[in-house]
Amino acid sequence: MSSYTPAQLDAYFERIDYPRSAHPEGRLALVDALQARQLAYVPFEDLTLHYSPHRVLSLEPDDLFEKIVQQRKGGYCMELNTLFGAVLRGLGFKVMHLGGRVMTPDGWTGMSHMVNIVTVDNQRYLVDVGYGRGGPMRPVPLVSGSEFDQIAPARGRLLYTSLPEHSDPSQRVWLYSTAEPGAGGEFKPQYCFVDVELFPADYEVMNFSTMTARTSLFVQYVLAVRAVLDEEKNEVIGLVTLFGDSLKKRVRDKVELEEKLGSEAQRIEALEKWFGLVLSEKEKSAIKGTAVEILEKTG
Repeated sequence: MSSYTPAQLDAYFERIDYPRSAHPEGRLALVDALQARQLAYVPFEDLTLHYSPHRVLSLEPDDLFEKIVQQRKGGYCMELNTLFGAVLRGLGFKVMHLGGRVMTPDGWTGMSHMVNIVTVDNQRYLVDVGYGRGGPMRPVPLVSGSEFDQIAPARGRLLYTSLPEHSDPSQRVWLYSTAEPGAGGEFKPQYCFVDVELFPADYEVMNFSTMTARTSLFVQYVLAVRAVLDEEKNEVIGLVTLFGDSLKKRVRDKVELEEKLGSEAQRIEALEKWFGLVLSEKEKSAIKGTAVEILEKTG
């Protein structure tokens, strides 16, 4: 599996504004801090599927380094977790990529999500930097029944369990759920993943479907998510979310900003202001005439 060179790692640390001199000594503390910085500085986004002429996403580590580190863009789950996995391997960590299903209002998707499993001091952790809203904000030990803080006051939980959909009740998956504020403390599934390592060829198949299927969320909507960070504590305290023509900033359980974007110009401005995503004139033109373009209302 791929890992980045020391020079590439230094460029990545510059990308997340976290030089080696600021790194903690503890290995778990380092993974925790890097995850928080990645979530804050590298947006979860699907802009290439809407603002590029080719609409193609590469999972090659060098292509991801060029896109995310050098061009200062973001990506979706398979891009972000592939890059983060190569960073952690470059730092000497053992990392596996596992595949998962996402819960939607219509039920479970097929295999379409990637997570990283990182081993620190003989304990395995779920380390996911590619889920966007609702994803884990820090390493979660792979211990069934683990409960943990999300963005307070939200909570998260990880279970090793069977699903009602299993034809054989002896089957088990890791089930990641969250309890959001105002939900009465009820945990609702976000995604599940199997404890089997997937290979790059598996993700090529998953990536092709995710970036081309008409039913894919990423094909249907322009979206971007970035964490709000408490810089002193390296702790995620909120999210900025763009979904279609809606922009929202929430810190803990308080909505600080909520607005509708009335034009492509407004959305492009919001992407730069809130997510640091700067589009070239060619990229801006690529969305014109598509179903996801925001058309200004007239009359």
